[in-house]
Amino acid sequence: MNTKELLLSVLMSGPATGYDIKKVLENEVSEVVDVTISNIYPALNELASEGLVSCERVEQENRPNKKVYAITDAGREVCLHALMTSPARHRLRSEFMFILSFAPYLPKSRVAELIEQRLAEIDETEETLQAMAKGEGVGSKPLLPGQKFCVGLGRALIEAERSYIRQNSHWLLASERDAEPRLELAAH
Repeated sequence: MNTKELLLSVLMSGPATGYDIKKVLENEVSEVVDVTISNIYPALNELASEGLVSCERVEQENRPNKKVYAITDAGREVCLHALMTSPARHRLRSEFMFILSFAPYLPKSRVAELIEQRLAEIDETEETLQAMAKGEGVGSKPLLPGQKFCVGLGRALIEAERSYIRQNSHWLLASERDAEPRLELAAH
């Protein structure tokens, strides 16, 4: 899905300010899809000019005015079309796994550090998913059935990763390499 379709999908849950949308994209959507957050406001303006979202300026005392965006019927139709026709690819991208694929060239201390960092990240992700399951996420709205399913699937995936790391990292750390790797830079 492109940025505008992602914005429409966030607004399917209800009206939101650009700031609220940005937080949902950063804290929730970016965990599962690649998101370009830098062009949210231009994309929202384009969606408004296309009649896919409405924009209401809300005045606030002692604060700058804010814009609240809401999806229109036409926007809902475009969003649903995108959800129906976009390929539902599932990709695994992990710098952790890429770096660990070079474990034979790394000192045990670096491999152990990477494993400890990943386990800590898993714990943080688990806390975030638990909060979302309890409806404590951004906006504190109850999760829709599809969202509950995805949170549960996410929890199952990270628990499986945690379990695999704990059960199998010992053999990755059992090698003979203790010395720091030698980096030989080619002379230019």
